[in-house]
Amino acid sequence: MSVFPADERRAIRRILPLLKVKTGGFIGSVAAGASGLISSVCLAAVSAWLITRASQMPPVLVLGVATTAVRFFGVSKAVLRYVNRIFSHRVTLYGMSHLRSHVYSTLAQSPTDVITSIRRGDLLARTGRDVDSVGDLIVKALQPACVAVVVCITSCLIVGILSPAIGVVLFLCLLLSGVVAPYFAMRGGRRAEESQVRDRSEISSQALTLLDSATELRVSGRLTDIEKIQRKTEERIFTHRDGAARPQALAVAIDTIAMGIVVVCAIIIGSQQLAAGTLSQTALAVCVLTPLAAFEATMGLGESAIQLVTSAKAAQRILELLDKAEQHDTQNVVTHQPSDSSANDSPRTDPSHSDSSGSVSSGTDSSLTAPSHSDSSGTDSSSEPSPRSSKTPEGLIIDRAVLGWPGHPDISEPLSFTIPPSTSLGIVGPSGIGKSTLLFTLAGMLPAHQGTVRYNGRDIATIPREEVSEFLILTAEDAHIFETTVLENLRVANPHVTEREAVILLHKTGLGSWLAELPDGVHTMLGEDAATISGGERRRLLLARALASGAQYLLLDEPGEHLDPKTADLLIRDLLRAGKDPIDPRTIIVVTHRISPLDEADNVIVLEKNDNNITYVKDYGTHENILRRNTEYAWSIHQENA
Repeated sequence: MSVFPADERRAIRRILPLLKVKTGGFIGSVAAGASGLISSVCLAAVSAWLITRASQMPPVLVLGVATTAVRFFGVSKAVLRYVNRIFSHRVTLYGMSHLRSHVYSTLAQSPTDVITSIRRGDLLARTGRDVDSVGDLIVKALQPACVAVVVCITSCLIVGILSPAIGVVLFLCLLLSGVVAPYFAMRGGRRAEESQVRDRSEISSQALTLLDSATELRVSGRLTDIEKIQRKTEERIFTHRDGAARPQALAVAIDTIAMGIVVVCAIIIGSQQLAAGTLSQTALAVCVLTPLAAFEATMGLGESAIQLVTSAKAAQRILELLDKAEQHDTQNVVTHQPSDSSANDSPRTDPSHSDSSGSVSSGTDSSLTAPSHSDSSGTDSSSEPSPRSSKTPEGLIIDRAVLGWPGHPDISEPLSFTIPPSTSLGIVGPSGIGKSTLLFTLAGMLPAHQGTVRYNGRDIATIPREEVSEFLILTAEDAHIFETTVLENLRVANPHVTEREAVILLHKTGLGSWLAELPDGVHTMLGEDAATISGGERRRLLLARALASGAQYLLLDEPGEHLDPKTADLLIRDLLRAGKDPIDPRTIIVVTHRISPLDEADNVIVLEKNDNNITYVKDYGTHENILRRNTEYAWSIHQENA
């Protein structure tokens, strides 16, 4: 197996442009680093000459230039190293910043399934440790290697001019230290990197679990188990690190041996040349002591080789993430081109094919084309608003959309309905039936397997996310509250929100009394992820943020989750009422387990699974009409209120 495989070389070549390394800055760092080490080599050479020549008791003026040169090289060595740090770290930090921004930007534009397929620990590692590792490629791998080449050539020239034979020995020993030793170091680094990458990701996930769910784990009695697993993971990391240390130790030994060889050979060869009269005493001292400084450039190449492996592996993981996101984006654009024939070729279900409870039949298509429902009193409810009409209305149109995650089987029959502007819709159904999947599909974050979700005639899955956010906002169940002020949390959705507008929004979402109790009003700092406020206040703050966006369609996933029934019902009713503001009406779409508060919704969709475990729309209509004709729906409300 190659010590540096072709796939890793390709990863390095691909990741470097993403760092946007400034050529001038990199050359400046190499020049400063090489000049600093050359000053060290020259300092050793001049010092050796000065000591030897001073022992011969020459006139003091003969030593004046050498004394000044020693001071010059001593000072310039430190100054140039400092300049090297400035140049190299500026280039590296700029590159890391640009790469991290590129990763964030790509992930922000990528489909939801790409993000949800990544564990939080992996995502943290890739945007944190992996980006840092790729950035270190510049300052810890490429730059030291370039510096070493310049310094080694300069050192060989200095020694070779005085003694060609010693210069050849120095060149061979530097080659041994600069090529063979890094080879073994790279082997050890590869072994450590390949064995530890999974463990590091695992320990990041475990640490996040402990930090986020310590209370729940303690209550369930699983905290000790997680801590034991984490300790075992740490032990594996140390074991793998110890195993990989042997080749690295061999690399260090090779460096030391190579230095010893060149010094011994310089003494032997130089002594013979001194006896033959071809080499002076001062030149012999220079040839013996100068190599000690020259090896300072190659001794760090072992760590550079390890860093090259680490950076290559990190680059592969980052590129894998970026390629996956970009590939999905390309596939979505190609797959979801509008097609006039697709709508005509889709199967349709006879609208009269419904059961006694008013549910739509689980046929090949659950498009709700004016279903004819009858309640127990025999009253025909066909006059109820249909989710689909013969004339295409304005709004969000779901046209024969089959739900499912990319690469996974379909989870629903073709669904067709329309959500007009300035209305409210509740979506209910058992856990795991696909309510959140439907919500993500409506938001364009998941492409439909078949059919389309259109807004103003355009497939929402192909509209750029920046444009979608102008008319549609989705607030997920685990939407984040940032560790900043109340005002800045609202400005996440709209950076132009003023203090006055923020106060109005908070009052509108039922947070007026809460705001009055805050010490600094909208400038009060909130704890990380809203740890300092209650669950109901957190949900209302998220609604205020959604309203601040100015989007017409507000999609909310399980806003009452983890709240007591009374608080959850009150919150959901307030959410649905918020869209009915006569001055600023919004379209509210709520996914929830709670049915009771949906009396505030204009329409309700009830999802169910058929015998084939495929989701279909069992019922649609107003809360009151479904309550009259659907016994299961009525029973669920009775259970909630019991």
